[in-house]
Amino acid sequence: MPEFVRQHWAYLIAAALLHALFAGLFALSMMAMPSKPAPVQLAIQAIVVDRSVLERVQERELAAAAEQRRLAAEREREERRRMQQQRERQEQRRQAQEQQLRERQEAERKRLEETKRQAQELERRRAEEIKRRQEEQAQRRKAAEEARAQAAREAELRRQLEEEEGRMQALDSGAGSEYAALIKQRIERHWNRPPSARPGLRCVVHVAQAPGGTVLSVRIGECNGDTAVKQSIETAVMRASPLPPPPDARLFERNLNLVFEPQD
Repeated sequence: MPEFVRQHWAYLIAAALLHALFAGLFALSMMAMPSKPAPVQLAIQAIVVDRSVLERVQERELAAAAEQRRLAAEREREERRRMQQQRERQEQRRQAQEQQLRERQEAERKRLEETKRQAQELERRRAEEIKRRQEEQAQRRKAAEEARAQAAREAELRRQLEEEEGRMQALDSGAGSEYAALIKQRIERHWNRPPSARPGLRCVVHVAQAPGGTVLSVRIGECNGDTAVKQSIETAVMRASPLPPPPDARLFERNLNLVFEPQD
C-alpha cells in the first residue's frame, strides 16, 4: 500500500481535489435553496468539470510516475555502478594480494636457492680442503716411507758391505779355506766309496744349509762319476749334517759350492 501511494500520489491528490470541489458545489446549492419547502420537482443536476484540469492532472501524474521511474532507474544504475566499483576494488585487492604472495614466494624461493647454493659451495670447499689435506698427508707419508726405505736400503747396503768386507778379510786370512776343508773332511768321513768309483774322482756338490749347519738339500753338479758314485756322495753329505761351523761367523753361507775330490 505505501508503495502504491508513493507511485500514484499525484493521482490521489487530484482525486481528493475533485471530491472537495464536488462537496463545495453541493454545499453552495444547499445554501441557495428557499427556507419554505418548494414543490417537489424532478430535476437532474450535473457538475461540469473542466477537461483540461483532468488532462493536466493526468499529465502531472504521468510526469510524476516517469520521474519516479527515472529516479528509480538512476538509483539502480548508481547501485550497479557502486557494486561494480566495489567488485573492481575487491578484484584489485585480490590481485594485489596475489601479486604480493607471488613476490613473497619468489623471494623465498630465491632465498632458499641461495642458501642451498651457499651450502653446496661450502660443502665443495670443505671436500676440496679435506682432499688437499689427505693428499698432503699421503705425500708426507709417502715421503717418510721413501725416506725410511732409503735409509733401510742404505743401512742394509752398509751392512752387506761391512759383511762382505769382513768376509773378504776372513777369506784373506785363510779361514775360508780352513772352513771348506773342515766340511770336505766331514763329508769324506761319512762317504762309503762304491766299487765303481775310479781314481781322479772329481764332483761339484751344491749344498743348502740352515744356520747351525743342518743340511737342507744336496745336488750333484759336474761330476766324472757314475750314478752310484753320485748317490753315494749325496748320502755322505746328508749323513754329515750338521756341517761344522765356520771358524769365523762371517764365513757362513746358506748355499755352498764344494768340490769333492777324495784321495785315492
